[in-house]
Amino acid sequence: MAGTISTMDKALKNLYLPRLRSTINTATVLSSRLEKNTTSTGVSGRKAIVPINIRGSEAIGARGDDATLPTPQNQTYLETEVVYKYLYGTLRITHPTIAASKNEEGSWVKVISAEMEGLTRDLKNDVNRQYFGDGSGALAELAGSSPLDNSAKTITLDNTLGYGQLKKNMLIDVYAAKTGGSILSHADGLKITAINTTTHKLSVTNFDGSAASLAWGSPEDDIIFRHGSRGLELMGLRGIVDDGTYVDVFQGITRSTDTEWKSQVNANGGTNRALTATILDDFILEVEDKGEAAITCGVTDRTRFRQIATFMTENRRYSDQLELQGGFKSISWGDIPIFWDRDCPLDANGGGEIYFLDENEIQRYQLEDWSFDDTDGNVLHRNEGKASYDATLYYYGNLGCMAPDNQGVIRDLS
Repeated sequence: MAGTISTMDKALKNLYLPRLRSTINTATVLSSRLEKNTTSTGVSGRKAIVPINIRGSEAIGARGDDATLPTPQNQTYLETEVVYKYLYGTLRITHPTIAASKNEEGSWVKVISAEMEGLTRDLKNDVNRQYFGDGSGALAELAGSSPLDNSAKTITLDNTLGYGQLKKNMLIDVYAAKTGGSILSHADGLKITAINTTTHKLSVTNFDGSAASLAWGSPEDDIIFRHGSRGLELMGLRGIVDDGTYVDVFQGITRSTDTEWKSQVNANGGTNRALTATILDDFILEVEDKGEAAITCGVTDRTRFRQIATFMTENRRYSDQLELQGGFKSISWGDIPIFWDRDCPLDANGGGEIYFLDENEIQRYQLEDWSFDDTDGNVLHRNEGKASYDATLYYYGNLGCMAPDNQGVIRDLS
C-alpha cells in the first residue's frame, strides 16, 4: 500500500510519542531520577507559583509568674515561581525521499524512524546536560589570553571546560557574560566544524559555511552558548543547589536576603583540594542536620566517582554493586547511592563537584510533556513553496525545588 501524509501522521502519533517520552525520561541517569517527580500544573501562563513557609514564628519563650508573654509574631510566607522554559526539536523530510519509499508504507516508517531516533538521542542528551546547568545555557569559556585566531579560524577554550558540552555542527553564540550585554560582533551563529581536545581549539565558520571573521575586542573569558538559547534553558543543579555563587535570585527569592533559600555548600574558596572520606562523611551529616534533609542520592563526574570507590575498605559497610532503575550502577556510601554522569561539569577553576540531593523536593513542573506539534491535525507540515515536510517536537516546563536548603554540593575538588 502506498504511503500518504495521512498514514504517516498516524504512524508518528501511534508509534513514536509514547516511545519518545519513555526514552527521554529513562535513558540518562540524572534525567531518569529527577523526572520521576512530575507536577503537571494544568494551568496556562508562563510560570507556576507556589507559596513557601520560609521561616516560622519566634514568639516563644520561658517566663516567670505573671510576666509579659512573648510578643506575637507570624509565620513568614513567600511566593516562589517556576518559570516555564520552551524546548524544541525539529526534523525535515523531503518529497524525493517520500517518493523513493512510496511503494511500501513500512519504508515511510523506516525513513522517519532514523530521523526520530537520532533526534530523540540528541534531545535526551541535551536535556540531561541542562539538568546540570544554572539556567543560563553557558557551555564553555574562551581562554584567558588571546583566544581568537582569525587566520586559522579557531577559538581557544579554557582547557578545563566545555568539551563534553560542545559538538561538531553545533551553532554557537559568544557573549561577554551570562546575562546582560549584546551578542559579540561576528559571534552570532558560528558553526563548529572541528574540536581539538589536545590544543583546546574550536574550528568555526559562519552558520552558512562561509569564512567567519573572528575579531572582537577583549575576547578573553567570553562565554559560549548554544545559538539563541542564552538564558532560556532549563534550570539545573548548579542553580538549584547553590548559595548564591551562581544564582542568587532563585525562583523569584533572593538568597542573599532570605538565607533559608540557600543550599548547603562546602567550597574551598576556588582552590581545589583532594577529596577525602572525612569530607564526604562530614558533609553528608551537615546537609542532613542543617537542611533537615533525607538525602536520596549523590551525583558527580567519573573522576570523583572513582575516587570515592578507592575509599572503600573491608572494614566499611559500603557496597559498590547497587543497581539503579535503567541498569545504571552506583556506589552506596552510608546507604546513599552515588552515581556518575558524564554531563556533570567542572567548575570555573576546573574543580569537580559532588551533589547530594533530596529528590523528594525537586520536581519537574510541566506545562506540556514531549509532544509533536499536531495543532492542525497533522504531524508533518508542508513547507510553503518547497517540496519538503517538517515535524516539530516540543516540551514546556522546568525543574523546580521547594526546599533548596535540603540539597548540598561539595565543590573545589582536585
